[in-house]
This record gives sequence, C-alpha cells and structure tokens, in this order.
Amino acid sequence: MQIFRADRSEPQKDGATLWFADWAYGSPQLSKIENCRLDNMIGDQRATVYIQGDADTFFSIPAKCSFKGVGVRGYVTGDGEGNCVFRHCYY
Repeated sequence: MQIFRADRSEPQKDGATLWFADWAYGSPQLSKIENCRLDNMIGDQRATVYIQGDADTFFSIPAKCSFKGVGVRGYVTGDGEGNCVFRHCYY
C-alpha cells in the first residue's frame, strides 16, 4: 500500500507518528501516519495510514489504510487541534 518512502518521523500530540519523505530540492512530503486516529468511526479506532498521492485540496490528502483486513479509502485532514486524522469515504 505504501508508495512514498518514509525517511524521518515526528511524533504527534495524540500519540500518532508522522513519517515524511525528504526530497533533494523540495519540502518534506507526508508519506504515512502510524497509529493514526480514524476520525469518523465510533470509538478510538487507530491504524497505519498511507498517503496515496499529492494533496487534491488545501485541506485533504488522499490516503488508504487497512482496517480489520479490509482496504479503506479516504483522506487525511486536520482535526482542529493540530493533529492529522483519517476520514473514510463512501466510494
């Protein structure tokens, strides 16, 4: 599922770990989030989320995760408190 390399990590306030790909002449790109909160699911569900492409809007980045053995598509966005969270889509 992972398509971007993960060179360095940074902890997030809610316990997740952000991984970035460091490019030679560009800014770091988010590549995956370990222990990411699945925001629109009931309970404190968490999974490893993999970024699937470039940001399609200012507020969201296409992503994918595996939840209980099923691939789930969605996007990564902010939760208002400075944390990155995953929200699934129905398509």
